Amino acid sequence: MQKNKSILVISFYTNLPGSCQAEWVDDRMNALIDKGYNITLISSRGAFKHKKESIRHIRIPCVNPHGANSEFKEIKSRNIKINQALNLYYRAMEFIDIIVKKVGISTGEGRWNWGISGLSSLFYQHKKYSFIYTTGGPASAHLLGILYAKLLGSKLLLELQDPLTGKDIGRNKFSKLGLWLFEKYFVKKADFTVYCTKNASEFSKKNYPKYAQKIHHIYPGSYFKNSEERKSHKGRKIRITYLGSLYATRNLTKLMKGIEILNDEDPNYLSKFEIHLYGNIEEKILTQINKFRHKVFIVKGLVPREKALKESLNSDVLLLIQNTDDRSINTIPFKTYDYLRTGRLIFGLTYKNKEIDSILTSHNHLVSNANDAVDISLNLKRIILNINDLKSGISVSVLTPQKAVEEMLKLVSNH
Repeated sequence: MQKNKSILVISFYTNLPGSCQAEWVDDRMNALIDKGYNITLISSRGAFKHKKESIRHIRIPCVNPHGANSEFKEIKSRNIKINQALNLYYRAMEFIDIIVKKVGISTGEGRWNWGISGLSSLFYQHKKYSFIYTTGGPASAHLLGILYAKLLGSKLLLELQDPLTGKDIGRNKFSKLGLWLFEKYFVKKADFTVYCTKNASEFSKKNYPKYAQKIHHIYPGSYFKNSEERKSHKGRKIRITYLGSLYATRNLTKLMKGIEILNDEDPNYLSKFEIHLYGNIEEKILTQINKFRHKVFIVKGLVPREKALKESLNSDVLLLIQNTDDRSINTIPFKTYDYLRTGRLIFGLTYKNKEIDSILTSHNHLVSNANDAVDISLNLKRIILNINDLKSGISVSVLTPQKAVEEMLKLVSNH
């Protein structure tokens, strides 16, 4: 690798407990720091400031009224400190946003415009970077990275945590066209475009064959390392834990039907386990849980990642649920990598994704089609009757941010 040990990282989200986009980039930066790199980070102003000496953190506010108003709400809800001048700016943008909405004018989705306000970070002194790394959340981070790569003469590694094209991606045909044009532009302009699943990278290569040599995939992995041994199950209730949000097609409907099937076979099965839910739950799903006649669900709410991981070690089984729409074909939920490092049994409810199925089963975990209530009930029964045998066969994943960083550096140094 080059002697230059400085990297410019651009991500709207960072240092926000409970945000997977933020946790993702924070893990990657920590792995880069472990390799001896210093980081200049450009992010949204609505993030907590990093205090590590190895990270120079430049936080830039949104420039349009709607985006700034949304950011101001986030800042207040998170109790992030801002100075008097910035408070005045946000209050002015809040007022403008309210006025233009009343007269029926839309100022647009502010996170796209953040790429424009992000250019104000040019007022900070920049140097020659080993490379520029853009990731996470709004695509404006990638637009900003393309500009900086041109201005600073640096290589750009552009990482799409989720693909911008594919089935069920985009609100309508115009949205789909816009996302396709942006993705094509990113792939064209970046030195390396990195997707986070093999499925997504192969799909992109077919879409943009002219740039196929620049398209790669790198699994993000998890830093988590479990040193606790798996304890034998001794007659207590089996604890199944779900970490993450529940909304839209990522819900409990088929799981509940599977539980009903299990109950019809033998009501005693339902006294053998309980399901703990950590994370945000859409109101409609929360109502569904409260009305469910079998009281096997325990709602714990949103907790910081460290606490969530600690709770995962108190569990026998970790539940993974994918959305049951075609976005899931090319994506893998980020928490999967945390799960794979715990040494706990994973029960995956997956959708049309052979890649995630292969990863889970190769580590001796259980998989059911997220739309197949009968198969879900059969795997629940296997868990109830054979929990100790299932737990004894688990292998721990080697996928880590350190491994991801090694692959990133290899890409940059070989080209």
